Amino acid sequence: GYHVTVFEKHKRLGGMLRYGIPSYRLPDDDLDRDINAILSTGIQVKLDVDIGREITFDQIRSEYDSVYIAIGAQIVNRMNIPGQDSEGVLSAVELLGAVGAGEAPDFTGKHVVVVGGGNVAMDAARTAQRLGGDVTVIYRRTQEEMPAIKSEYEDAVKEGVKFMWKTNSIEFLGNEKGRVRAIRLATPDGEHTVEFDRVFLAIGSRPASRIVGTTKGIDVDEKGYVIVGDRPKGMTTRRGVFAGGDVVHRPQTVVLAMKAAKEVAVGIAQYVD
Repeated sequence: GYHVTVFEKHKRLGGMLRYGIPSYRLPDDDLDRDINAILSTGIQVKLDVDIGREITFDQIRSEYDSVYIAIGAQIVNRMNIPGQDSEGVLSAVELLGAVGAGEAPDFTGKHVVVVGGGNVAMDAARTAQRLGGDVTVIYRRTQEEMPAIKSEYEDAVKEGVKFMWKTNSIEFLGNEKGRVRAIRLATPDGEHTVEFDRVFLAIGSRPASRIVGTTKGIDVDEKGYVIVGDRPKGMTTRRGVFAGGDVVHRPQTVVLAMKAAKEVAVGIAQYVD
């Protein structure tokens, strides 16, 4: 019974479902069907709005009885090794986002390296492989310790993705123009240098601090995740402002983010009433 408006940074709705999960796992048609079913209830949408730049969070808060922050954790962590800022060191999220936006690169004949061992790393590796790349995943622990779902790893292997275990990245090496061309690695057999054409980092992420870390009254923990309470469910330290999903619980699954949203909706109703 409430009037609801969604502010979205991208030109299309879907968030990480569209810009993070490859379409071979979640087809666009299926996603669009679910989104349209939700919008049919009368929800208003404002697309292509970058909160913090085009409009402030305080402006939005002043216009609505309650606000729910569901921005996820899409800022990629840094490795803090030499060469990190070289041209060509990109994030797996950027690759997946480009593909979701219909701007898939062509990796035909390219050697692509993905650094990381989680589900995002598997998505990026399999996507790059499907785009024609010769893909190698570099992970600092063993296969048994890799956090990615086992079936995702097995499917990546079937599709031709190669893996280097117990391997740490020491330095990104650039050419004379400053573009990254190789990684110096520490392996159980000693140090090695691997040359490549593209590298994508999948080593974790955090919330966009421009929205939550600099907004007055919203407390975050030492890593930038929003702190919420249970009375009412999901409300931050600023009255009337709620949060849920990865921006609170750290990157986990779509199902848990949806669960949080449904629980917080009850909290919002209690607050507004």
